[in-house]
Amino acid sequence: MTKLICVIGATGNQGGSVARRFAQDPDYKVRGITRNPSSEAAQALVSEGIDVVAADLDDPPSLAAAFEGANLIFSVTNYWEPFFRPDCRQKAAEQGISCRRYAYDVEYRQGKNIADAAATVVDSLVENGFLVSTLIHAGKASRGKFKELYHFDAKADIFPEYVEEKYPKLAKKMSCVHTGYFMTSYRILPECYFAKQADGSFQTRFATVPNEPTFHLDVNTDTGPFVYAVAQMPPGKTYMACGTICSWTDFSATWSRVTGVPASYKQVTREEMMEAVPDRMLAEETTDMFEYTSELGYAGGAEVLLAEDLRKAGIECPMTSLEDWMKKHDWSDVLNK
Repeated sequence: MTKLICVIGATGNQGGSVARRFAQDPDYKVRGITRNPSSEAAQALVSEGIDVVAADLDDPPSLAAAFEGANLIFSVTNYWEPFFRPDCRQKAAEQGISCRRYAYDVEYRQGKNIADAAATVVDSLVENGFLVSTLIHAGKASRGKFKELYHFDAKADIFPEYVEEKYPKLAKKMSCVHTGYFMTSYRILPECYFAKQADGSFQTRFATVPNEPTFHLDVNTDTGPFVYAVAQMPPGKTYMACGTICSWTDFSATWSRVTGVPASYKQVTREEMMEAVPDRMLAEETTDMFEYTSELGYAGGAEVLLAEDLRKAGIECPMTSLEDWMKKHDWSDVLNK
């Protein structure tokens, strides 16, 4: 019997990858959910045989309608859109709060709306039918030291905490998928990832230790296959989607090997990292993240299952290594600085 999966954010990085992977399986019907079904990205999904419907994460009734008949739901929320949008920054200023906190409030509210809507169809969901993209709660993992790592905590406050507290029946059908550092993230922190030196070499410069292994994900290619594999597991587990686990020193060495350009890693101070990021609020949010991972690791000490664990369970889970992604990527925007 064909199962219906509803995919939040189907025109985005994670949702688009998930929608396309499930669409390859004739046992699934995919319903992509987006604010604007007439957009070019939405119409591209339609051309691939994916049903696209309109719903707004700030409109709970529209979400409940979009989830009608769902056997699986993939949830993802977006901190960075309200963080960067000029109108949201203006609203934050009017409220007397930082854009960091404002974006937290938006992501928290939208995540809550997703959970509330998913709870209305819990009976139609399969045993492992609520697949949520989230991160660890940095504030709790650090015992209060990192109280403003908002793009972590906004997700974790809902998935899993709100769901477990308010909807135990839905929580029993939930799997939490954490995502590693996106391999494309250098685009928002170009001078931290690749600072060109006077001798023509490049230096990766973060406020984090050089040799602590961390997680790297090709979000557009691999989120879908990873979530598809997770859907074949029992519920109630926590995962980390990544293709490579390596330190930032290894990251620089890999990039150097791929491009043929000398590169190295340097741990810098908080102040030095923030100076390299023109947007002060982005500097604070990302520097907090790197300092946090330096002390507790990206997963915050949580036990997470990896792609290799899925393979050990007999489930196919192809992932892209950092080196393979770098080999395919066009680095001209970096090299031509």
